[in-house]
Amino acid sequence: MADRKPLIVLGVLAVVAILLFVLGAFGAGRGAAAGGMPGWASPHSSSGDQLTSADLRGSSACDITGATITFVGGCAVEVAPVTGGFPWEKATRRAILTAGPQPMNLAVTLAGKTLRTDLDPGDDVRLTYTRDGGTFVLTCLSVSGCVAVLSRDA
Repeated sequence: MADRKPLIVLGVLAVVAILLFVLGAFGAGRGAAAGGMPGWASPHSSSGDQLTSADLRGSSACDITGATITFVGGCAVEVAPVTGGFPWEKATRRAILTAGPQPMNLAVTLAGKTLRTDLDPGDDVRLTYTRDGGTFVLTCLSVSGCVAVLSRDA
């Protein structure tokens, strides 16, 4: 009688491979795109996830309520790093920051580099953060205070 051990091992491996394929193709895991497609296969995979107020930690000078950031003077905001997942998974988060009715300055620090820009009322700027997170600082140029709004980046 022939040794059936290799056939049993091969059968178990085949079942595991089929199970992994089914779970990966049809599971709605983190980062899965619409239609049940895995995030890496999505045509929109380069756009990243939405940066929301849950990702933000503002200084005491900031009032972050929903998608609105209200402040007087300066407001330092930390974008929390992504935790969990695999290191090679994309973990980009994006949003559009729109200045309210007062002018303000924006300084974005990402990967040790700081970029600065002036925002006039109604101007917007795209914010993109990687797995490591980062910070941005808003400086209000009006004594009455400023408002900035985060919105979805298409």
